[in-house]
Amino acid sequence: MDLPLFILGYMLTAGCSFYILWLFFLAAMNLKRVNDAGKLRGLAYYMGVPVVAIGLGLDWFCNAAFMTLILWELPQETTVTSRLKRHKSEGSAWSKAVALWFEPILDPFDPSGDHI
Repeated sequence: MDLPLFILGYMLTAGCSFYILWLFFLAAMNLKRVNDAGKLRGLAYYMGVPVVAIGLGLDWFCNAAFMTLILWELPQETTVTSRLKRHKSEGSAWSKAVALWFEPILDPFDPSGDHI
């Protein structure tokens, strides 16, 4: 396989994976809001469990497969969020910039308003 084609495929896979991860994040944060309001019961609860489980699996995958190259380090955490939190507080200029890039697409959708 041609190297530029491989890199393009990797970038497309990473972009699509992060977008799908974001969609699962939005769904999980909505489930969290409903649960915090005490209204996540019965069938809705059981339908939400696979959404959270699949999202967590995708989170682990994105952290290991893509964040490793973006931040140029092996993962020390299991999720993208915990990794970004560490880099935001104690990372290099590059890793802080990466964490800050993710902040506006995650923080507004977390019920606490402060995801990273």
